[in-house]
Amino acid sequence: MTMEWIETPESSNLERFGYEASTMSLRVEFKSGGTYDYYDVPEQVFENMKAAPSKGSFLAQHIKGVYRYARI
Repeated sequence: MTMEWIETPESSNLERFGYEASTMSLRVEFKSGGTYDYYDVPEQVFENMKAAPSKGSFLAQHIKGVYRYARI
């Protein structure tokens, strides 16, 4: 699995996030220590998250509650 990782030092909540295009999965690592995979996430959503001024707000508004997820 080749995941593209985006570090988010400016975020108060997110440590980093990554995307695996072949499985359409978004992995989010939180500064609190939790790691979650979100499934069936289109690549464009990942691109939009990368471009968002606040990654945490984007996650809350466009990913949480929309895509299936699991804590890993």
